[in-house]
Amino acid sequence: MRHFFEGVFILAILLFLFSACNPSVQADLPSLPKSNSAINIMVNMSQMSIRESPSITAEQIGIAKMGSQMPYAGEMTDFSTKIKLGGVWYDEPWISINTPEGDTAWIYGGGVIFKGDDSEELSEILLQKRMKAFFGKLADDIATYRENYANANTSKEFANVFHEGEELRDRLVEILEQKIPTAETENLPDIFWIEDILPGYVVELVAEGSQYFLFKDFKQLYAKARQTKGEEDDIFTDLGLEVYSRDSIEYFYPSWFIQTWDYGGHSLLGSGKHNDVIALADEVMDMTDLFKEDIDVFKTEIIRDITHPQITYWNPQNKILSELDSILSLDYNILTKEDLVALEARQSQFLDASQNGIELNVRSGE
Repeated sequence: MRHFFEGVFILAILLFLFSACNPSVQADLPSLPKSNSAINIMVNMSQMSIRESPSITAEQIGIAKMGSQMPYAGEMTDFSTKIKLGGVWYDEPWISINTPEGDTAWIYGGGVIFKGDDSEELSEILLQKRMKAFFGKLADDIATYRENYANANTSKEFANVFHEGEELRDRLVEILEQKIPTAETENLPDIFWIEDILPGYVVELVAEGSQYFLFKDFKQLYAKARQTKGEEDDIFTDLGLEVYSRDSIEYFYPSWFIQTWDYGGHSLLGSGKHNDVIALADEVMDMTDLFKEDIDVFKTEIIRDITHPQITYWNPQNKILSELDSILSLDYNILTKEDLVALEARQSQFLDASQNGIELNVRSGE
């Protein structure tokens, strides 16, 4: 049995570190449902050890590289082992795999996922264990959010769970910052499984690929809103898709801004995006106050993008003035008197941009 991985796995140094738990303590293996179709175990870490039994002290018989798939042998331990992978501590069960010779070997659950048509139940079991190990007491709040998201049937319930998700996201990001070392950028652990426990959000790398962050995915939110009663959440998610029109993913830079380097870029005032977003935000605000605070955030960001003295502008003066004229002439209810005063003052400054220290037409390279 020790040699069955020849030509498939490369023997290497011990991958796992000893944990504070006693990994050699074993319990009875639960009888999990077996599928009529094949279920595979796929490695989603750079490499994972294969062992003769479910223990860190068991003999290592091979190493599986990222992307390797092995048949699931039908067992998952009901005990877990604390192991550090990619600089992050996991506390997960062991999963059995079938060898080409028909024997059983074991791989640690922290570095794998289930693949196959009938793998949903097994994936959920592993996901629940991973969620509790990684997020501790916060796992209960995550479970509540998932349930509320699935059961939201009206625009009001959607709005409630939308705001619940925002608060939960902030707490999750804080834990990610604490648990995942940003210095080890080449060996960041695969945590994209978080997308499965937080519907409406996606995991992205930021800070030059050294840190994880969770962003709203308005494509997912749009689809969910279409399943509820009422149109308020429909038009609000339409607004979200307009604000993040490039790929539907909430990001640090919205559609009215062009990012030209990692930490900045230029306003697209003059391209029509500012007016489009203000018009749709005005429509949503006239329809409902369920998302008032969210719309106020969008509006504040747009006004700042137009009026802040340190903003530079991608488009030439004539296009900028044309869009500003349109915004000021359409009498949007969402714009306060203070907003209008600020926009009119900025319009006057654009008329003599160089005198007022405003950089326009950056796209020309002049």
